[in-house]
Amino acid sequence: MAETAREETQPFIARILSDLQSLKPGIAFVGQIKAGKSRLINGFTGQADFLPSDVNPWTTVVTDMHFGHPSGRVSGGLFHFFDNAQWRALLTEGDEIRDMLPDVEDDYKRQIIEEQIEAMKTRAQKRLGSQYEELLGTAHDFEDLTQDDLARYVSAGADPEDEAAQSDENAAPYYSDLTRKAEVFFEQGLFPFPLTVTDTPGINDPLLIREEISHQHLRNADFFVVVLSAHQALSQADLKLLRLMQALELGQMVVFVNRVDELNRGVKDAANVHAEVRAGLERTLDSAKLTVIMGSAQWAHYALTGDKTGIDHDQILAWLKAHPRKMKRFLEGIERLKKSQKEGASESALRLAAMIASGLPDLRSHVVREVSEGPRVERLLIAAKQLRNFATNELERRRVHLKIVDNDTIDEHIAKQTDSGALAQLTRMVLETQDKLAAEADQCVDKLREQLRETVQTLVREVVQGPNGKSPLLSAGGATELEFGPLRQAMREQLLDAAHDQRQSMLNELYVLDLQSNTALQDLNDGHWDSELNVDASALRWYRPDTSALTRGITIELRVSWLARLLKQKSVVARAENLITREFQSISEDLATSFQSDLKQRLESVIDHHLALLGVRFEEMDFASEISRPDAHDALENAKRVANELEELFQEGSEPEQRLEAAK
Repeated sequence: MAETAREETQPFIARILSDLQSLKPGIAFVGQIKAGKSRLINGFTGQADFLPSDVNPWTTVVTDMHFGHPSGRVSGGLFHFFDNAQWRALLTEGDEIRDMLPDVEDDYKRQIIEEQIEAMKTRAQKRLGSQYEELLGTAHDFEDLTQDDLARYVSAGADPEDEAAQSDENAAPYYSDLTRKAEVFFEQGLFPFPLTVTDTPGINDPLLIREEISHQHLRNADFFVVVLSAHQALSQADLKLLRLMQALELGQMVVFVNRVDELNRGVKDAANVHAEVRAGLERTLDSAKLTVIMGSAQWAHYALTGDKTGIDHDQILAWLKAHPRKMKRFLEGIERLKKSQKEGASESALRLAAMIASGLPDLRSHVVREVSEGPRVERLLIAAKQLRNFATNELERRRVHLKIVDNDTIDEHIAKQTDSGALAQLTRMVLETQDKLAAEADQCVDKLREQLRETVQTLVREVVQGPNGKSPLLSAGGATELEFGPLRQAMREQLLDAAHDQRQSMLNELYVLDLQSNTALQDLNDGHWDSELNVDASALRWYRPDTSALTRGITIELRVSWLARLLKQKSVVARAENLITREFQSISEDLATSFQSDLKQRLESVIDHHLALLGVRFEEMDFASEISRPDAHDALENAKRVANELEELFQEGSEPEQRLEAAK
């Protein structure tokens, strides 16, 4: 399409291609240390022993595994080093997270984290010497990556003084304390579309900085696999992590209970653990719908590598018998093995049983399905509709060209209208509509800002001053919690209502623009084009405003006891009210600004697309006198081919087939 499109439409098609190429969902594995995350990721990705699963191999490094990266890169690694600002951000960004779900040890933990950050810097300086300052804020890039290379950048290693005593001067140093993030690249492999799988440092770790970085990374993924250990499923640390994720409105997640192979009574214990986890999620988080998958990364490891250490085949078979669907899948796999593999079929069957029992195929299928049906779908549908519109118009244009060549004439009426500036007139009409809608959007946002300001002032006053003017801040013992849930909900509803009203107003105006454009084209084209020009407003129709600012913590929302202790007098109420009002006003401003920016961006996308299609309709017709019939016929056939291929590419049902194949 890019090769055959008009010059005016090529940038728009290029933008669609860029959006599609960057469509790379992120899946983060989070959970306590020793829950088996690294081995589970190896099984999930099919990379066997790629991530070390020894005791305490990982430092504070977040590791992104890219499968089918948009750049086309399929090997090697990229390791990013901290700079001084990022060192500081480790502490300040952590304060925001801790303020959302504080506990009595927060101040103590913050001091420890600060000390651990300094210790990391000191270790890095000892290891790297004069290189330390030079490496700050830079990165190391490897075209090919070995396990030793990976270890030097993400594995804790020995104490720097011990390393110096044990290694020679030419040995490569460990960079792990200075490494902020690791990126490694692979073929798309098992997955039906490009994605990134992220291994985060564990929570509930004695080295608190690891937990800190895990928490801070939560906003950077689209989907989460929360890994629990069957020995201690849904501990207080797990529940705190899940509550934090819920407070951040992170959305899609699945719980994977690992290490079922280590339960004493096998299937019976696993059933009890599953029931307890489900009950705990429903009781604590009101998350009865959250999917819980049981399995064993150890079984998947055996299936991928053949390493039989700790493997009990009777236990695996018992697990399959207890799960009829898994057993059915296993028996179907056995039939395929009998037909395709004569030698070694017995060992292959055992490893197949272990993989199916491990739960990894179920996890992979679930994650891929949920990611496919999430926000990714909207971007795919918008791109599909826009590309189809271009293809339809190109096809119609080529039919007209062939018709003109066959008649050996050029429609003088079209040429005259084109010369007289008909395209300029239509373009002006479209741009005037855009300006009008943008101005109305500004008015809508101004009105929303005022509504949010009034709501914040009213509800903050009610909460802080308390019923009948009796502030909870001055009650016996002092308040330790102020509840602003209703305020956040009211702000969310006002934003969603404003978005709904403005979205509908824009769609109505664009419908009128659609009618006006087609009427003008009918008068101008004198019957040459049979199909109508449609304004593709899907980017606006499916728009939902970003409400993530509402998850932001407030300085004293959940921890005001210090203020009450400091000022046991009426002024504490006024000071608290002013402070909280100011912070919620900041949140409301961020909501309105984001809403305004997103709305205008989507409107611009709709208008640009419409103008590009108008440009196609006004293709200069004087080339027809120079084009031969074979060339016109070939151009028409090419346009048909492109339109047909697009229909096949985006046809409904194609991705579920790919997901099924990937799960197998």
